[in-house]
Amino acid sequence: FCLHASSSGDPAPAHRRTIGGRLPAALGRKARAMAAAVAAPGIVISHTDLLRIKSAVGSNVDSTGPLEARAKAKALHDKSQARAKTWNNTLEGSRRKKAEERKKKLEMEEFERQKIDAEEAKIQLDVRKATIERANKLLHDDSDRMKSFHSKMMMCDVLAEREAQVGLKRELSKLEQIREDRFLEMEKQNYRRMLERELKEKETKEQLSKMATKAQKQQLAEYKEKRYREIEDQMLEGELLRRKAIEDLDGERMAEMKRRSHAIKALEETQKANEYLKEVKAEEMLRAQREEEKIAEYAARKEKMLALRKAKEEEVFQQRQAARNAMIDAQAQRLAQMQNDEDERVEKQVADKAASDEAKRLAKEEARRKWEADIQKSRAAQLARKQSQRERERAEDAETAKFLGEWCQVLDRQEQEELEAKKLAAQKLAAEHKKQVEIQRQKMEAAKRQEEHVAIQARKAIEADTVEFHQYAEAAIREYSAEGKNVIPLIKELREFRKRVLD
Repeated sequence: FCLHASSSGDPAPAHRRTIGGRLPAALGRKARAMAAAVAAPGIVISHTDLLRIKSAVGSNVDSTGPLEARAKAKALHDKSQARAKTWNNTLEGSRRKKAEERKKKLEMEEFERQKIDAEEAKIQLDVRKATIERANKLLHDDSDRMKSFHSKMMMCDVLAEREAQVGLKRELSKLEQIREDRFLEMEKQNYRRMLERELKEKETKEQLSKMATKAQKQQLAEYKEKRYREIEDQMLEGELLRRKAIEDLDGERMAEMKRRSHAIKALEETQKANEYLKEVKAEEMLRAQREEEKIAEYAARKEKMLALRKAKEEEVFQQRQAARNAMIDAQAQRLAQMQNDEDERVEKQVADKAASDEAKRLAKEEARRKWEADIQKSRAAQLARKQSQRERERAEDAETAKFLGEWCQVLDRQEQEELEAKKLAAQKLAAEHKKQVEIQRQKMEAAKRQEEHVAIQARKAIEADTVEFHQYAEAAIREYSAEGKNVIPLIKELREFRKRVLD
């Protein structure tokens, strides 16, 4: 047989590693079967497998084989195991990778927490420093010497403000006097302008009065002239009216004479007319008598004609009444015949309607029976379909339960492995926590030492406060003196403070 040994450093395939891992454990029949399979022509195996087969066969034949081959095989096995640990595409590799990632994540979180703790410690230190500085300032400002000195400074400010107010009051008094003088001057000017305006108005009124008097005189002259003309016109009109009255009187006399002559003539004509009217009346009476005779004759003829007309009308009425009664009887007979025909037709329609209703009822009953039969069929089909669906669901539930049972076993194994990994991670985290506790303790000791140092510095600052107060007081006195304020209270207060310090 021909053997092609693989000299590459890559790990063997999975089935070769599995066979190589089982051969030393099987020993005997499986090893001989593998050797027989290797003897077949065209089989290619790696060098490590060949060595394993030889070592397995050698262990069965002779248990005291060379130790060098066993040591080499063990070294190769350890090498392959070490190389397999670097693989990430296996279950063990993925778990190891997840554990490493989880560890890195925890380390990063712990680093972030340490960073946050350091920042928090720095912030707290700054806060403590600011609090101490504020407390020192409050204590410094709240001391009796500062209160007393500030009160004296306020007294100086009040005195300076009072002097400024007195000066302001003097300036305001001057301004008020100037304003009064200006107001008096304005009043004088206004009075002068008012007098001038009154004089002008008086002159204007006098001119207007003169013009009005002149106009009144002119109007009076015009009125007199107009009145004289009216009187003359009235006198002339009276003379004309008198003359007109005389003329009218003469005309009336002449007209009266004419009326009298006309009346005499009219009386004569009236007498003649009366005689003529008597003659005409006699002729009228004769003519009226003749007309009455004609009217009586006409009335007799008319009564006769009315009697004949009434007889003729009665005869025509009787004929028409007979024809009407005959028509009524014929119409009544036709109506009776039509009523009989209508009753027969209605009875026939009623019978037809009853037969149609019965047929519809039977058809409806038949349709209802068919509908009920269809409903029963549909209900049976639905029950059968639901029964088959329930059976399928039971079968699917059984299969699902079986699958879930197997999957739960797999998940339990994985959960157990994860719990073990978490336990290891928790142990590491506990160690890290202990380390953090130690770091916190060291930080607290450092903070305590720092606070003691700050307290010492505070005492030194309190001791140096006296010198600072002297400097502050001297600067304030110089500033107030430069501003022109009264600094005697500040000097007295500073002397008293020096005296108290010496005491």
